[in-house]
Amino acid sequence: MEKIKATGVEQYAHSIIEASLDPFLTINIEGKVMDVNEATIKVTGANRQELIGADFFDYFTEPQKAREVYQRVFKEGSVTNYPLTIHHKSGSLIDVLFNASVYKDEAGKVLGVSAVARDVTESKKVLFYARSVIEAGLDPMITISPEGKVTDVNEAKIKITGVSREKLIGSDFIAYFTDPAKALEGYQQVFKEGFIREYPLVIRHISGKLTDVLFNASVYKDDKGNVFGMIAALRDITESKQALFYARSVIEAGLDPMITISPEGKVTDVNEAKVRITGVAREKIIGSDFISYFTDPDEALQGYKQVFKEGFIREYPLVIRNASGNLTDVLFNASVYKDDEGNVFGMIAALRDVTAQKKIEEKLHETSAYAQSLIEASLDPLFIISPEGKVTGVNHATEEITGVTREWLIDSDFSKYFTDSHKARDSYRQVLKEGEVRNYPLAVHDASGKITDVSFNASAYKDAVGTVKGIFATARDVTEAKKLSLYARSIIEASRDPFITNDTEGKILDVNEATIKIVGIPREKIIGSDFANYFTEAKKAREAYEQVFKLGSISDYPLTIKSQDGQLTDILYNASLYKDDKGTVLGVTGVARDNTLAQQVTKKNEAINKELRSLDVAKDEFVSIASHQLRSPLTAIKGYTGMLLDQDPGPINDKQREYLTEMKHANDRMIELISALLDVSRVDLGVFVFNPEPVDFVKATKDILVEIEESIKKKKLDVKTTFEDGIPAVQADPKIVRMVVQNLLTNAVKYTNDEGKISVGVKKDNSSLIISVADTGYGIPENVQSKIFTKMFRADNARANDPDGTGLGLYIVKETIEKTGGKIWFESKENQGTTFYVSIPLEGMKKKIVREGEDLKA
Repeated sequence: MEKIKATGVEQYAHSIIEASLDPFLTINIEGKVMDVNEATIKVTGANRQELIGADFFDYFTEPQKAREVYQRVFKEGSVTNYPLTIHHKSGSLIDVLFNASVYKDEAGKVLGVSAVARDVTESKKVLFYARSVIEAGLDPMITISPEGKVTDVNEAKIKITGVSREKLIGSDFIAYFTDPAKALEGYQQVFKEGFIREYPLVIRHISGKLTDVLFNASVYKDDKGNVFGMIAALRDITESKQALFYARSVIEAGLDPMITISPEGKVTDVNEAKVRITGVAREKIIGSDFISYFTDPDEALQGYKQVFKEGFIREYPLVIRNASGNLTDVLFNASVYKDDEGNVFGMIAALRDVTAQKKIEEKLHETSAYAQSLIEASLDPLFIISPEGKVTGVNHATEEITGVTREWLIDSDFSKYFTDSHKARDSYRQVLKEGEVRNYPLAVHDASGKITDVSFNASAYKDAVGTVKGIFATARDVTEAKKLSLYARSIIEASRDPFITNDTEGKILDVNEATIKIVGIPREKIIGSDFANYFTEAKKAREAYEQVFKLGSISDYPLTIKSQDGQLTDILYNASLYKDDKGTVLGVTGVARDNTLAQQVTKKNEAINKELRSLDVAKDEFVSIASHQLRSPLTAIKGYTGMLLDQDPGPINDKQREYLTEMKHANDRMIELISALLDVSRVDLGVFVFNPEPVDFVKATKDILVEIEESIKKKKLDVKTTFEDGIPAVQADPKIVRMVVQNLLTNAVKYTNDEGKISVGVKKDNSSLIISVADTGYGIPENVQSKIFTKMFRADNARANDPDGTGLGLYIVKETIEKTGGKIWFESKENQGTTFYVSIPLEGMKKKIVREGEDLKA
């Protein structure tokens, strides 16, 4: 029941994880990923199986930074909005805010971390967009925290206060007004009501200059409705106030009745002529309904609505009624008036049509301001050019690249700022003729003589009827790009191997001279052609190219290049992606290494190796035959020496016994060496004969311990045996078992110091029988442990303690054990001892039959 409940909790927890739209993952205390949702799979490009159990830090561009924040979660319990960047398997990067907290069991023990990685890519774009919006504002703009601190400003705000951005940021918003208390009330009203409109304040410049402004602001919130601050615009109305006084004087100067009306239809101002024509005092007219002074209020209302709907009205006939009852026929001419942002503030009406020209001028001003903001926003030098080739607008970047001020640039000849004025003039004419020009190479010279290579891009702009009014043009500085291009070209040409760069569609972008030679086609024809066309197997070449996009790179991919004259060249293709500084894949760079010589060398080496193997077999056969021939006389010598020592022919003196004993030992060592050589040759030739029968490994081990008991006692060794009960007899060759166990035991005795310890064990382990022999002897140095089973190898410490060893015993043991389905391995530390293990399958050794016609049992 508890298990079912736990499973249900896990399923519930996972459903919560999957419900998250953000990447969500859980991490254990070792930093391994325990669970992820689909959003995590998408943002990393790895599948769930790859993610689960993987190191959490590996999926970030800065693993150390990710590791630090993870450790901080364990230290502080949680972390909020920690900026990191995830790298997708494809190479793309995603900016995230990492939020995490520890989760615990019911006893309060920390089990791991739950984390959410909020994708802030779009948020950053919005932030940059908001920054550009603020900076694009011609009015002073400012953002303010709920605590009343300035968080951002634009250049206009810096100019109107005379205070640098650094000092403005973090300062009190109200500190820059002549009446801080009034500014504070306006600020509080914004946070209370959500906005404020046309709130009058006065800004004081550090020089003492005062500027009348209208404070307009609103709060900004996150997607949950939490207020983060306010954004405010401070409209400079100094000139507006002057304009108001001027407008008042214009209205008053008018001989015809003039009137201004709010969007609600209320009169906001009149001139003396209007007072006279209505017979009503100014004080009563202001604030009254506009339509109430006409004989047909409904018709006046229709005209008023038409003005707000269409923006103006022309020659609209109405009749005004004077307070005395006099009627006056008028032609009502009116237009709306707006602020520079296009917001309608009301209408101005008169009998004389003077508003059309003002409307046109306002529209032109708005258009000019918008175009100038676009120009200034460009990091590249930007020109606006008239159809006659004169500069009508530039940005700051143009001033910098030419070394000429804006005032000098305006109205000057566009072509004079280029090293080749004729070529510049041709590009400008091409735009007028074709509508645009793209990546046209030119060079700008500045006032000091410095030359800057640029890529000229331009298009014509037209009016509503299609008449070309001018040209918008950018001059992108390509100095560094040209340097990089030349550097890349030199690298490509430096390669002796064919070098090719392709775009993302598989079209060739560049090649070196080696490529031209190997395919026999000029560079001009290669550039732009399909990469796969130059290989005998176009499909295979295309697959290689696609594999680079999938994996990021490819190594030693075999292909064959076909030249124009039909010559074939085997190559190994190595390639990788190349990207721009934002991580966008631009294409593939590849090297085609000529593999013809390597293949010839490989074939030659294979022939040499084949010959060497034949010689090795011949050598082994010779050793086997020679060993057979030597063994017979040595056996005879052993027999006769034994008879002499036993005094069968007659008595011998002590000196004779000493010589005969030495002769017997030398003969025994020779027989041992020949036996080892015979075993080695049988193993190497693959003709070692195995005749399995049931073998009691415990008894076999005990028998050998009895045989070497004299050597054990001589060195006063402490031997302990551990034989597991119920060990079954196993099908094995008794001779091999004896050879293996005897070799391991005699080595243990030989290489253990006097009064040392030896442990011998036999036990079952699953489907195998394990024999172990451990000693406290010299041990095997770590730097030679990998060679211990090599033929004729002996470690230096073993050679020093037993100069007569052959170095063949362990080689024979390993080869015979492994050829019968078993295994041998060891553990050793120098001067502490060694333990050898032999594993024999309980199902028995594999039986190997001698080659037909041979008998090598002797």
